Amino acid sequence: MVRARLVAAAAAFCVAAVMLAAQAPAGQGRGAAPVPGGAPAGPTNAPPAAADPNLPQGQGRGGALFGKAHATITGANGLTGTADFYEIANGANGHMVQVVLSLQNAPPGLHGVHIHAVGKCEGPAFTTAGGHFDPGPAGDTNADTNHPYHMGDLPNVTVQPNGTGVYNVYTTRVSMGGPVGLFDADGSAIIIHANLDPGVSGPAGSGIAGGARIGCGVIER
Repeated sequence: MVRARLVAAAAAFCVAAVMLAAQAPAGQGRGAAPVPGGAPAGPTNAPPAAADPNLPQGQGRGGALFGKAHATITGANGLTGTADFYEIANGANGHMVQVVLSLQNAPPGLHGVHIHAVGKCEGPAFTTAGGHFDPGPAGDTNADTNHPYHMGDLPNVTVQPNGTGVYNVYTTRVSMGGPVGLFDADGSAIIIHANLDPGVSGPAGSGIAGGARIGCGVIER
């Protein structure tokens, strides 16, 4: 009799667990991360979620490395840094790019980070890097009006009070080659902005996507 009751209780628990799983909101199971910065989610346009900090740099999920690139970042008031890009396998969904960013002597707080359309970093304003990276027939590089749907849009970086900031994120929006490749005719650059990026669009020229450019690095193989 006792054994029968235990079996019945275990079966009831399993049924309840299945019901709870079925009621869970889509996209929140198995470690799924919310879209950063308040940007609307989408099957192809969602900004990358934060990567697992325990994964070795440049090895991602499974270790296969298909391409890599590097940028040396310089900027205002002694800002320096590096950005490393690793194209790695993304399961059955093709490839993704891991971005490992490190900053020094940067202003504390949240700062917008984006890949920009031109591989040229001429200070102090770094306007030579063009708008946000967004190749293709329907591309729109305007930093404010098409944000956060550019191929080059990335999450904010948090800079600590001592001026250092690091992050490790994935993006499926760019690649090392092809239609969304970083090495097109005029190359590309990574930009650090003075302000945070709230992940929303605004009027052209409003600076809603991060404001002034305080750091820039040309992305090179």
